[in-house]
Amino acid sequence: MFKFAVHKLTRILPLFILVGAFPFFFLGGTLESSSSLLSAIWDCGHVVFFIALVVLISRKVDVNNWRVALIITATVFFAGGLIEVIQASIGRDGNWDDLLRDLTGTWLGLFWLQRSTKWVLLGRVFATVLLIPNITAVFMESWYEARARHEFPLLVGFESVIESYWGKKEDERSTQYRTQGEYSLKVVLSPKNYSGIKFSRLQQDWRGFKQFGFDIYNPDSTSFYMTVRVNDVQHGLTQWAMKDRFNTSFQLKPGWNHLSYSMDAIEHAPAGRLMDLSHITWVEIFVGKLPESRIIYLDNLRLE
Repeated sequence: MFKFAVHKLTRILPLFILVGAFPFFFLGGTLESSSSLLSAIWDCGHVVFFIALVVLISRKVDVNNWRVALIITATVFFAGGLIEVIQASIGRDGNWDDLLRDLTGTWLGLFWLQRSTKWVLLGRVFATVLLIPNITAVFMESWYEARARHEFPLLVGFESVIESYWGKKEDERSTQYRTQGEYSLKVVLSPKNYSGIKFSRLQQDWRGFKQFGFDIYNPDSTSFYMTVRVNDVQHGLTQWAMKDRFNTSFQLKPGWNHLSYSMDAIEHAPAGRLMDLSHITWVEIFVGKLPESRIIYLDNLRLE
């Protein structure tokens, strides 16, 4: 009885996946307030959907026929591309990485359902390699979110390698200047319109705290001005208007600068409304139009 139930479930599961998941190509999806972990899991849904699709197709046609496999691949390529174009036209995020995920799921289904040959084994390896970035993203985001929850109200301390993902490729963790732990982040500020570092994966609920703060070390002998920006999930509805966020400048003096801002000032910063402190989605520390490159050391982003 149990074996029959399992067999029956495996027969109908692919159909349930297709019927249940298809509307979400055009409706729903992750939001700006969604965690990066949820977004990474959501992205894997493309792979699962097309594996299920190939499983259903394989019950009607022989996927061992290379012409059939080629037709399935071409159909997914054009249909997946069309879906991304439609999504972009209806206000959704048309993402061509999703098309690669569609093809990855298709090839995983095809190659693992085909009889084993030298070329099929090579195809299995290729499709599995394409899956690695998606699995890695889920693992890394799970690791980051677990650390973030454990260390809160420390928002970012740069103590793990994953926290250095916040920076640009030329930014790196450093032990030279720090105010907590063993590391800070060495940030290279370039002489262009805007340069700095942004945080879009912080713990979002800032309610119950009195201050937001961070520490910056300026190794140069001259001061310059930087800007800190904080906004909530509703900010995108105003087309990112400056008056709808917390946006203030500060003078970065030589040596350590310990900056802090009251939660009351952040909450009342948007014109005509209160900042939603339960859904803070963006923090950015940046500078505009430097005459030359500068280096700063950032540490200890925290709530107090």
